[in-house]
Amino acid sequence: MPTFSLLHLLNNEELAALKLRDLYSQHGFSFYKMSRFEEYDFYADKKDFLISQGLLTFTDANGKLMALRPDVTLSIIKHVRDASNGVHKFFYDEKIYRVPRNSDTFHEISQAGIEAIGQLTDNDICEVLELAILSLHTIAPNRRCVLDVSHAGLTASLITNNKQEVLKCLAEKNIHGLKAAGASRELIELAQIEGRPSQVKGIPELEILSKLAKYDAEIRVDFSAVNNLNYYNGLVFRGYIEGISRSILSGGQYDSLINLMGHRNAKGAGFAVSLDLLENGEDKHD
Repeated sequence: MPTFSLLHLLNNEELAALKLRDLYSQHGFSFYKMSRFEEYDFYADKKDFLISQGLLTFTDANGKLMALRPDVTLSIIKHVRDASNGVHKFFYDEKIYRVPRNSDTFHEISQAGIEAIGQLTDNDICEVLELAILSLHTIAPNRRCVLDVSHAGLTASLITNNKQEVLKCLAEKNIHGLKAAGASRELIELAQIEGRPSQVKGIPELEILSKLAKYDAEIRVDFSAVNNLNYYNGLVFRGYIEGISRSILSGGQYDSLINLMGHRNAKGAGFAVSLDLLENGEDKHD
């Protein structure tokens, strides 16, 4: 009896999600399925950590205020009972609901990604970075990919005033703007660094990248890769594929968030792939 494949019926987003699920499961990550909504209070006291400050809320049948989830990581952290024991590794394929930058309406965004939580070692952090690169290759096997990497903790430590303006200029690589905003000399020097890890020396916070030497040509040290500094405290990164101008992958290390949610002396790292971009080329995530 002939075998028929239905894969040709899937759109780019659906096919990419299937491929990523297979990739993550092969690396020992367990699939995590979550509820579409959480109690409003769960997000309300963590708004500083959210990329989108807007929450889409409704009242359930019991009169309790609920919110459609704007973030997957928070829900996964909540699910982990004991981060002091071992490493908990999850992957997901979910919808989130956010108000994108420069917009006043909510969007439903398709994401797939991973989270590693617990007693992470440098090897665990490197595995997250490696899977970020492999994710780019998986969804765009015939296109050039690059992972821009910086360090949120180092960046934050060098910002002394005008934080929002400095971050804006840093993201735009606007050296003149950084100087006008009173950025420190050290931060201005970092803003001008760009190159492969093997070409960038003397930054202790990035020495871990030496463990990923085989991906040296696909990693670019670039401190304009500024993710949410309230959310991340360690390595942060953004992934790009040829043909899409905006980042399709974003992630990093978020130990501060883990600690805030009651897991002392634990670490967390992960990333999300914005699958929507494979269909429409517009970044709904940022």
